Amino acid sequence: MNLLLTEDWDIFVDGTGQLAVTPSIEYDIAQQVANEIKLFEGEGWFDRSQGMPHFTKTFEANPNWSLIKQIFTQHVEAVDGVIESEIDFYLDKDRALHGVIYTTTTKGTLANVINNLSY
Repeated sequence: MNLLLTEDWDIFVDGTGQLAVTPSIEYDIAQQVANEIKLFEGEGWFDRSQGMPHFTKTFEANPNWSLIKQIFTQHVEAVDGVIESEIDFYLDKDRALHGVIYTTTTKGTLANVINNLSY
């Protein structure tokens, strides 16, 4: 289990003042997937090789959508416990990236990891 994070990606402290952990393995995997795609390449404190190439690929003037989807899929499916993912995203009129990510875990559980991916 990992530390439970709030919606603002801060460490959650329970009612007794203790650091909270994720309530289930499925929640743990979903949180790890969300962390993986939200982390920008080179921003990992202990491992600079982690993260998505948002500045070099996702936020280009004319992004290659099939390449971006492939990169997202590779990062999501590299998370321990994920065996398959389905990713759907689009740009709105202000060029903001939105979408959803569904994962299937090694236990066969289907999870909607992010229902409004936005950058």
